[in-house]
Amino acid sequence: MTVYVKQPEINVREKLNELGINSSLPLDKMPSGSIVQVQHATFFTRSTTNSTSFVESDIELYVTPKYESSEIFIHVSTSGNNNNTVGHDLFYTIFRTKDFNETDNVDVNLGNSTYGMGGLRTNQAASGTNNRLEAPIVIGAVDKPRSIERLKYVVRFRSESTSSVVEMPMLVGQNSLILAMEIRR
Repeated sequence: MTVYVKQPEINVREKLNELGINSSLPLDKMPSGSIVQVQHATFFTRSTTNSTSFVESDIELYVTPKYESSEIFIHVSTSGNNNNTVGHDLFYTIFRTKDFNETDNVDVNLGNSTYGMGGLRTNQAASGTNNRLEAPIVIGAVDKPRSIERLKYVVRFRSESTSSVVEMPMLVGQNSLILAMEIRR
């Protein structure tokens, strides 16, 4: 048996007029789940490190949330390499820092404290070839900062060993992108 349900037609223009909205929907009237702002930045510089602690790359973005209850979706697209070294890995993550006072910054690692949000690993040497592992890196995270202060999101990365230099992105001049979307909750 098929049941047909007919919903009354809605005149969107009329409903917007009822809300007192003439041309665009004000942010405070946007429903939960709406994207209220998008920020992005592109970088063409390469960062290198042999540190075993997470260090900042050049991939960073500043966002000032409009609502304390918002979620921030972060997307990063870049690449990296472990520079010809077997068993020496590259790990990467996203950190959030409140940017309102240089002496009162609070760093929050959005990934695992040791392994971050992912990594590049070469486990075994291929006979007669070099072992440089170059790979694309895509990172996605949802943050709930509970703040309307200016925030800094930055990709940090580290090497598994101080004897191995790792690089992000893998080539000088290669494009890296970081994007943030504030989602109203």
